[in-house]
Amino acid sequence: MRKIFYSIILLFTVYSYAEKQYLLEGTVGKATIYMFFEDNSSPTETAIYDVRYFYKNSLKDIVLSGEKTGNKYVFKFESNDKINETFELSLTQNDNFNGFWTDAKGLKLPVSFKPFDKSGFLLKEKNNPFLKQFKEDSFDFIKASFIQFKSDSISIYKGKTIEWFSEKHCNAPYFRLGKGFSDAVKNKINPILNKYHYQNILAQLNCSSSFDYNNGNGIEYSISIHYLDENLIGYYDFSSYYCGGAHPDFGGQGILLDLKSGKSYGIDDILAFDKSVGANQETNFDAFSKYRSNYFASKIFALVNKTQHFKKPTNDDDYCDYTDLEFWDFPSWSFTEKGIEFTPIFYRAARSCEEPFLVSFSDLRKFKNTKFPYKL
Repeated sequence: MRKIFYSIILLFTVYSYAEKQYLLEGTVGKATIYMFFEDNSSPTETAIYDVRYFYKNSLKDIVLSGEKTGNKYVFKFESNDKINETFELSLTQNDNFNGFWTDAKGLKLPVSFKPFDKSGFLLKEKNNPFLKQFKEDSFDFIKASFIQFKSDSISIYKGKTIEWFSEKHCNAPYFRLGKGFSDAVKNKINPILNKYHYQNILAQLNCSSSFDYNNGNGIEYSISIHYLDENLIGYYDFSSYYCGGAHPDFGGQGILLDLKSGKSYGIDDILAFDKSVGANQETNFDAFSKYRSNYFASKIFALVNKTQHFKKPTNDDDYCDYTDLEFWDFPSWSFTEKGIEFTPIFYRAARSCEEPFLVSFSDLRKFKNTKFPYKL
């Protein structure tokens, strides 16, 4: 009986200090802002981390940290040992907050928050089907509803028009298909490109830390079209980024779209080195990883090494050991006019070793996945 009693007390204690999420809309002075934070504080742990808010007119996340004492919250942005801004808020009835915002110069403005009311955004969602993909993350949903595309420039690839767009609040370019493509192709592919553009924009707007303000350039995107015929368009989405933390980083992904169906092909849809290639990464990662380690990595390395003739480094300071198959099991890739480029993925300290290596279609042809509907 005593054990049961203690269990009940423990269970009550855990639930008493369970995490609560707040998604708020309000004002700082006359400016409209939106804030999100998780309150997992307790009598012994008063700190609250990763409080995020953005102004409606900028959409860029500002990350705060702070503490809770009773019903009072203090959130701060501190950079280089200097407090740039402070929220002093009191929780009132119905999850409303009131208080003040103060900057480093002593400017003090009233703050008022209430729980976010999604009903005011239903018309935005109705008029913009792309917002539905962000329903699970209401903070991104709010931000996405304010995104504004701007026509940027036009380029020509193999005689067809590529229209480039930017976004008002940040630096995240992307393209759409223009003249030279049929209406059927544009109606199929441009919504997909639109979706990818939204994702990159939100990543850019969310790229912030509690040490540096987001200037809309924390991620530098480079989109390069590498392949186009009547059936497929292939391009590479590369980004170098620093969103706080110890070091900047970079990475890229190849995208190959079927112009008729809109299907996006992964590298395992295109190439198959064993019948176990069909393992799904999301539902059966062990089988997927086993295929990549046991079949994919060794074959890709052999195909690349056919022209590169790599040798194992003899100098301990040389991190670029391209003979290590571990770096070839999950490479980035890009479908190009001459073949497929593979970039081995190294650990962070050796990222400078990453460069693309081309394998011609003639060398890849006999490994084409039988389910891939087009010739290599």
